[in-house]
Amino acid sequence: MSELTDRLLILLIAAVALGGILVGWIGGFVVPALGGWSDNIGMAVIAVLFVGILIGIWIEFNHIDTDRD
Repeated sequence: MSELTDRLLILLIAAVALGGILVGWIGGFVVPALGGWSDNIGMAVIAVLFVGILIGIWIEFNHIDTDRD
């Protein structure tokens, strides 16, 4: 396996773990308490947070790679 596929595999594992935590656990507490537009906004915030964390992990991979060179 190449370095890129290793990174993508780690990112996939992180996505599944974070998705389970953010959407399944936090979303399970936050969204039922909300209704109407606030429900949609709550899910959008959780989704943006999820994508932001995944982008941060990818950027950290590239930062570690440039530090090694």
